[in-house]
Amino acid sequence: MIVLLDKLVNEGIEIYYIDLFCGAGGTSTGIELATVNGRKVAKVIVCINHDKNAIASHFANHPDALHFTEDIRTLDLSLVISLVKKIRMRQPDAKIVLWASLECTNFSKAKGGLPRDADSRTLAEHLFRYIAAIDPDYIQIENVEEFMSWGDLDENGKPISKDAGRLFNKWVHDVKYFNSKDAKATYQYSHRILNSADYGAYTSRKRFFAQFAKYGLPIAWPEQTHSKELKNDLFSNLEKWKPVKECLDFADEGESIFNRKKNLSEKTLERIYAGLIKFVAGGRDKWLLKYNSVNGVTGKHNPPGIDEPCPTIATQSRLGVIQTTFLSKYFSGHPESKNQSIESPSGSITTKDHHSVITTNFVSKYYSGKPDQKNYSVEEPAHTIRTKDGQALITSKSFLSAYYGNGHNTSVDSPSSTITTKDRLSFIKTFIVNSYSNGGHLGDINNPCAAITTKPKQNLICCENWLMNTNFNNVGSSLDDPSPVITANRKYHYLMDAQYSRIGRDINEPCFTLIARMDKTPPYFISIENKETICIYDPYFWIYETVKERPVFIYADIDSQCPILYKIYAFMALYGIVDIKMRMLRIPELKRIMGFPEDYVLIGTQAEQKKYIGNAVEVKTAKALCEANARELLRLGILKIAA
Repeated sequence: MIVLLDKLVNEGIEIYYIDLFCGAGGTSTGIELATVNGRKVAKVIVCINHDKNAIASHFANHPDALHFTEDIRTLDLSLVISLVKKIRMRQPDAKIVLWASLECTNFSKAKGGLPRDADSRTLAEHLFRYIAAIDPDYIQIENVEEFMSWGDLDENGKPISKDAGRLFNKWVHDVKYFNSKDAKATYQYSHRILNSADYGAYTSRKRFFAQFAKYGLPIAWPEQTHSKELKNDLFSNLEKWKPVKECLDFADEGESIFNRKKNLSEKTLERIYAGLIKFVAGGRDKWLLKYNSVNGVTGKHNPPGIDEPCPTIATQSRLGVIQTTFLSKYFSGHPESKNQSIESPSGSITTKDHHSVITTNFVSKYYSGKPDQKNYSVEEPAHTIRTKDGQALITSKSFLSAYYGNGHNTSVDSPSSTITTKDRLSFIKTFIVNSYSNGGHLGDINNPCAAITTKPKQNLICCENWLMNTNFNNVGSSLDDPSPVITANRKYHYLMDAQYSRIGRDINEPCFTLIARMDKTPPYFISIENKETICIYDPYFWIYETVKERPVFIYADIDSQCPILYKIYAFMALYGIVDIKMRMLRIPELKRIMGFPEDYVLIGTQAEQKKYIGNAVEVKTAKALCEANARELLRLGILKIAA
C-alpha cells in the first residue's frame, strides 16, 4: 500500500474515498473513472461489505484498494485509521471522502406494507464511529428517496406516519454538529434527488444523495447533461435521454409466451397485454380506435392511420422493415405500468430478475405478386433484394411541385414538367419563418432579416436530404444521425416491468429502475411478430388470414382459457401478430444499463450477480458527482490536481 500511495502522489491524486457498503463496485467504478481536464482525480482506498462474493467481485476489478469482508458495525478500524494517517502525512491537502450507500430495503416503498427491520434502519447511526476515527472532509450518502421519511416504528414494525422524517432530521443534525465544541456546525449539508438518466445513464433510476462538507469546503452538484425531452436552444443544450435499446441484444429473442411447459401466470399475461396496448396499439385510445375499425360487413380489419385518415407515405415496391421493442417488468401492482420502451432509460435494476425482453421475427415484402408469397420466415433464405427497400432517401432542396393528376415533384436541375394553361407548378425554396403574433411571419432569405429579439423568433425552413424510415409511423431522420435499426422482419419490442403498478418502457427510453430482487420480479424483454392479416371473429376461434391465403386458426376457448389470454388472442388477430416472445434480461445487458464496463468481472451465481447489479449505484452518476466536487475544488484553488 505504501508503494501505491507514492504512485498516487506522483499521479497528482488528492481525493481519496472510503466506500462503505461497496457491493460489487458501482460507486467505486464511477469514482475511478472520474477525470477533470483529462486527468484522473480520485482513488478508492478502502472498501467494506459483508458479502464475500461481492467483495471478491470488487477486488477483481479494483485490486489496489483495501478490502474488508465485514459488517460495518463490528469492523476493527485500526488499519483504516493507519492508512488515512499515512495519506495525510504525505499529502496534507488531500481530501478524505466517506461514502455510504446505506441499506435501503427497509426504507424503500418497494417493501410495501410489510414490517420494517429496525436494526437495518439504524445503520446510519453506526457512521458516527467512522466519522470519529477518520475525521473525513466529506461525507456522501446514497439511498432511496424514502430515506428522508425515516421515523419511528409501531409495535408491529410499521412506520408511524405522524413521525415520518423525525429520525432523519435528528440524524442530519447530529452529523452536522458532530464533535462541535460550540454552537457552530462542523459540517454543512446539502441533498438532492438525482435521476441517473439526466447524466447520460441508460436507466431512469432516482436516488437520494446527501453531502456533508467541512466548513470552508464547497459542495458541488453535477450539471444535467440529458433530459427526457430534447432541449437545444440559446440557454440549454441538453441531449435527449439515452434509449435502453443500445444495451439490448436483439438477436436473443427468448421463448414464445404460448405452449410453455409451465404456463405464465395471469398477472404476467396482464402485463403483456398492457404492453401490447401501450406500445403496439399506441395507447388505450388508439387501441380502441383500431379495435373498432373492423368492417362490420366484410369482417376485414383495415384501420386508418392513428393521426390521419390514410398513411402519408406508401410502401409499395419496397421491402418494409418495422421494429418495436419493449422491456417488461415483474413487480407487483397494476399491469399498465409494467412495460416500457427501450427508447427510454431503464428503470431501477434490482438484485433479482425483474425484466424480460419480448421479440419476434419474420420478413414481409411490399411488392406486387401473390399474397401467399408476401411473408416468410427469417430462417429461410432471403428473397430477391430489390433496388428499393424499407427506407427511402428523400432529397429535396429547392424543387418544383406539380399540382395535377399524376404530377410529381421535380428537381430544379431537371427539365420542367408540362406547363398548362392554368397555374399548376409551385416553386418551393428555403425561407425564414418569424414566430411573431401580428403578421410578418415569412421572409425571403435574400432580404434582410427581421428584428432579432431577446427570445428566438426566427426559424430557417428548408428541405434537405433525409432518411425516410417506412416503419409504422414513417418517421424520418437526419443524415447526420445514425441510421435506424435495419432488420429483416416487422417487430414490436418493449421492456416489461413487474414492479408496483408499472406497465414498462419503450426501448427508445431509458430503462426503469432495476432493483435487487430480480429473482422475484425480473425485468423482461418483449418481442412481437407481425404480418398483414384480416380478422374473422368466432366465439371460440380467432382466425388469422392473410388475404387469399389458407387461414390459420388459433383456438381460444373462452370456457377454458383465462380471460386475459382471450384478450391477447383478440389483440393478436386484430393487429396481425403471429407470436409473442419473452425473456429475462441477461447479465451483460444489465451491466450496460447500470454503466459498468463490458469487461467488468462479477463473481457468484447468476442470481447473486443480478443482485449486485441491482444494488449498485449507477456508475455514471457516481462519476458525475465526483467530478463536480473535484472541479469546484480546483476552481477555488483548494486542490491542484489536473491543473
